[in-house]
Amino acid sequence: MTRGIWLALVCSVVACDVVENDIGTAITLRSDVGNGLELNSARMNGQQFNGMRMNGINLNGMRMNGWTVNGINLNAINLNGSSFSATMVVDGTPVQVSGDDLIGSLLTLEGSSETYVLRFDDIYLNPADPDGDVWFYDISVQDASEGTWSSLCYDHDGQPTQAIAIGNYWDTVTGDRIDDASVVTFACRDAVLAKCVEWGYRPWATVAGVSLTDHHQACTRLARADYCGDGTPHTFTGTPIDVFDALSPAIQSPATLALQNWGIEAEWGPDGAVCVGDQMRLKMLDDAGISYEYPPCLDAIDDISGCGSFGGDRGGLLADRYCDQWQSDPGACDGSQPG
Repeated sequence: MTRGIWLALVCSVVACDVVENDIGTAITLRSDVGNGLELNSARMNGQQFNGMRMNGINLNGMRMNGWTVNGINLNAINLNGSSFSATMVVDGTPVQVSGDDLIGSLLTLEGSSETYVLRFDDIYLNPADPDGDVWFYDISVQDASEGTWSSLCYDHDGQPTQAIAIGNYWDTVTGDRIDDASVVTFACRDAVLAKCVEWGYRPWATVAGVSLTDHHQACTRLARADYCGDGTPHTFTGTPIDVFDALSPAIQSPATLALQNWGIEAEWGPDGAVCVGDQMRLKMLDDAGISYEYPPCLDAIDDISGCGSFGGDRGGLLADRYCDQWQSDPGACDGSQPG
């Protein structure tokens, strides 16, 4: 898709860590957790900057001032899935570049009083799926006033991690996806936007002709236990959940059916939960003595039969199972501990 791209680094750590004792997201692929469980996150994203437009128009005080490879400007920049392509003129001849051709490229950003440079140190396909279409970006940021480089993204331990490029951007308060074909978000692997891509819900992809755009958005609600779809998480990072979907073929299938003390938490759509079961992550907050406002939408969706079966027309795209003794007695969850 051809676009005058924004680079929307949409959410700082401070803006998104609204659960008091959120400790950040463990970077864990599905294969790293026993029984196919996933580790959820309360965080939407995690970056140093918030909003940089790449077509020269200011957004939150930052604007693009060139993207170069070996000193040559890139033009006609496109995002295809999670891979960038562009054109550069070499000795008068247009040359197409894409994917890892952009390793070493520099993106300059200017504000009213500061200049930053993003350096693309490495670009590579997800090692867990080298034949797939998810590209990882190791990006460093230079503070020109200090002359120092640091990672764009960090994990919950404060270690550098990668970003994934995703089309569109997300409201930093509500978590809503804002559809805008001119915008690209660099989503840090430490948090929900990228985590849902790694779980298989790539918003640019399809399964049997079904777009995964809304499945990705539903996944962001699920991963954060954002029941009402208003941007409020009700979970601690690193909590095991069992994610599955109604797709055919399914991307994720339930893995805890034979485990005691696990049950349905909810079905999820792009705007939050559409029904809830009796195993909810709210109990984890209760057990930890964390105060919270009871989600106002729950009364209307807590008495719907068959939650987790994707029945009727309630709009559930994904569902999850949870063991509500995880906070008080993890051993009761029968092998659910992170590996």
